[in-house]
Amino acid sequence: MKKSTLAVALSLIFFSTSVWADSSMSSIEARLAAMERRLQAAEQRANVAETRAQVAEKQAQVAEKQAQQLAAVQQQTQTSTAEVAQRTAKLEQKSADEGGFEFHGYARSGLLMNSSATKTQGGPTLTPAGETGGHVGRLGNEPDTYVELNLEHKQTLDNGATTRFKAMLADGQRTYNDWTASSSDLNLRQAFVELGQLPTFSGAFDNSTVWAGKRFDRDNFDIHWIDSDVVFLAGTGAGIYDMKWSDQTRSNISLYGRTFGDIENNENTAQNYILTLNNFVGPVQMMLSGMRAKDNDDRRDIDGLRVKGDAAETGVHALLGLHNDSFYGLTEGTSKT
Repeated sequence: MKKSTLAVALSLIFFSTSVWADSSMSSIEARLAAMERRLQAAEQRANVAETRAQVAEKQAQVAEKQAQQLAAVQQQTQTSTAEVAQRTAKLEQKSADEGGFEFHGYARSGLLMNSSATKTQGGPTLTPAGETGGHVGRLGNEPDTYVELNLEHKQTLDNGATTRFKAMLADGQRTYNDWTASSSDLNLRQAFVELGQLPTFSGAFDNSTVWAGKRFDRDNFDIHWIDSDVVFLAGTGAGIYDMKWSDQTRSNISLYGRTFGDIENNENTAQNYILTLNNFVGPVQMMLSGMRAKDNDDRRDIDGLRVKGDAAETGVHALLGLHNDSFYGLTEGTSKT
């Protein structure tokens, strides 16, 4: 082979090798560049994913906080609902127990005149149809103004015991004027306290009520519409109601102190004490009272004269009564005998 031919061949070989080397390097660089781009893209995607994860984590934290707040609100709502239910139950219990403050009143006012348009006489035992007459009723026949104001407070204690306080103011006027201060008879007719359902009581005293103060007896026997107080226990003292011996039998016992005599006689010294045992068997009432009147023989009338020089100092009073929840079984209504 000639030298020139050999030189050409070697040049071709070296050129081919150089071309192949350059092509290989270009291919590697291209792949590296592509790989770098993919890595950058993957890094970007990773950054985006991390950002999304952070956002999701923050959203989860906000959601958790909102859930906690919602749970707290629900708990508070449940607590408030329970408190309202408890208060409602207490109010219903008080309502059932007739607890709280109460006001009661009674008033009447009558104006009577004759055919000459002047004042005439009247009263529970008089009738406008005649000068005198029997008991024809009260309302419309009494030419006075009378008012009673009753203030009461009732309460049920945590141990189940009940309390009651009552005060009664009353005033009576026979003047028709609107300003009656100079002739007012305002007075305190009742002021007493009661305790009932005491946990220390048992047996016959389980549901009994004790009281003390000035009062009208709860179980007086009267026919109110004709102003007839068959038995009117009233005064200052103490007692116990509803000692229950059986389902149909109960008893009251009380001690009252008061002064009998003419209302106008302020110097009356006849002090009277009444010990009463009031028994109820079904509709039947049996009352037995023992009385003692100190200085009873010294009572004097409004003229200062002795009423009776040999008046007794002790006495006994009994009553047998029948309370019907119908008109003697003939028709609806009530009756007392």
